[in-house]
Amino acid sequence: MTLTYSEDPAAKLMEFTVSGHLGREEYDAVIEQVQAFIDTHGTVRMIEVIESFPTFDPSILLPGIRFDIKNLSHISHVAVVTDIGWLSPITRAAGAFMSTKMRVFETKDIEAARDWVRTAES
Repeated sequence: MTLTYSEDPAAKLMEFTVSGHLGREEYDAVIEQVQAFIDTHGTVRMIEVIESFPTFDPSILLPGIRFDIKNLSHISHVAVVTDIGWLSPITRAAGAFMSTKMRVFETKDIEAARDWVRTAES
């Protein structure tokens, strides 16, 4: 599987890992869970671990944009964990235009990312 997802309801925290090609079926299955988690908990925090991301199904672009527009205000903090060089500057640039607090961490610092997401003040 290229997309795994887990939740910590007590911390209002979601974590998912992308490793490989991201297909539409996987995306749809996880995004339904993410939406339900946000609907249940209101404002949430997120950890995105991106191990590899060589390709994706282009049909997820429009639903992804719609999801972001609808839900971005309900995601207070995002830790992006990756060693993929080109993702860090893109993530930082996108974060500059969002109210969501966002930080990028290297894979070796995943526990620091988890700690930051759990303890960072709103």
